Amino acid sequence: MNIRDIASINELAILSNIESMNAEMIRKGIPKNERFKQLNEIAEYQLNILNKKDSLKALKKLSDDIYLKKSNE
Repeated sequence: MNIRDIASINELAILSNIESMNAEMIRKGIPKNERFKQLNEIAEYQLNILNKKDSLKALKKLSDDIYLKKSNE
């Protein structure tokens, strides 16, 4: 089974991002173990951000009475 068959939309977006980043790191000659470490950190960070955004969207959809203030206000 391919991971793309069971991955969420967020995971697919991140996979695409890190594939591009990996190619660039290979071009720059970064060793495999260092690439893995960096890409893993990036993937975890991006997934956390995207999942938080999805949670806020879901919460907002639960009720028209729930108002969320933007964090930059």
